[in-house]
Amino acid sequence: MNWIPNILRRGNDGNTSPSLLDCLSLDLEVSPKDGRINALAAVCPDTEESIAFDNKDDRLDEALVRLDSLAENKAFVLGHNLIHFDLPRLQAINPHLRLLEKPAVDTLMLNPLAFPQNSYHYLVKHYQDGQLRRGRINDPELDARLSLEVFENQQNALRGKDADLLAAWHWLTTVDGGEGFDIVFRTLRESSKPSDRDAHKAISARLDGSACNKSAQQVLDDAGRYGWSLAYVLARLSVAGGNSVMPPWVRHQFPETGRLVRRLRDTPCHDSRCDWCRERHDSGKELKRWLGFDEFRQEPTDDDGRSLQQSVVETMMQGESALAILPTGTGKSVCY
Repeated sequence: MNWIPNILRRGNDGNTSPSLLDCLSLDLEVSPKDGRINALAAVCPDTEESIAFDNKDDRLDEALVRLDSLAENKAFVLGHNLIHFDLPRLQAINPHLRLLEKPAVDTLMLNPLAFPQNSYHYLVKHYQDGQLRRGRINDPELDARLSLEVFENQQNALRGKDADLLAAWHWLTTVDGGEGFDIVFRTLRESSKPSDRDAHKAISARLDGSACNKSAQQVLDDAGRYGWSLAYVLARLSVAGGNSVMPPWVRHQFPETGRLVRRLRDTPCHDSRCDWCRERHDSGKELKRWLGFDEFRQEPTDDDGRSLQQSVVETMMQGESALAILPTGTGKSVCY
């Protein structure tokens, strides 16, 4: 079976791209009860060499020797949830495996960047761990091949992204190493990792007009500390207002992501010079922008004589909790 994704076959100029073709796609099946590896498989997309292990018929130690040999001359290791799941389990079983020193590319981590408008790729199940969707269970070789298919689609999607966005992601995903992601973005951008200055310029361009000016500058000054979290924020901001849902696993593994979104977009700085806050934290302007109404209902009023509808909306816009009880026909749906 000659199974090689099309984008892995060719670079932008139509020639073979060794850096993205020269990989080993790996998947493990691990027992949820005791953490033992029940099965594993790996596939080389360029040569179609593969290895499969099943603990019913094979010895794990021998399989790991064969796996290490197969990975020896590969540029990087690929997998879905590879970095936070598969590699730590291999490390625990045999920390001397040479493949553990290889650059790693995780398709799960790339997915919210490639598909921010719908972070669940069609081959990814819609629940928190983002596992691959497949027709058969306990089939690591199939999953290794599906990872390559996801990776192919991700490359195609990423190549269509804005140049500033790609430069920002290249820098942010590699601030703490990330040699595998450096290979990916270096190949897609046909350029080396941006300098700190160029990266900050690219991030600033993506935040301009999409966030509070004051908060954006503060985040930019400390951009290197946020790494992947800020990368996911930029992805979400690139499609904000459309079909954009942050995957639960992102919120779990990178909790700073949610905090950054709230800081950049939902927390007003009260500076009259800030275009974002002046527009997006004005309840009247938001009412007009989203629903087309010129003003809130004047009745009923709160204790200060202000529109109760407006009072409810502004309380929620400030991030506070509220229980709103209004008479029928007074605009609770607008508040919602």
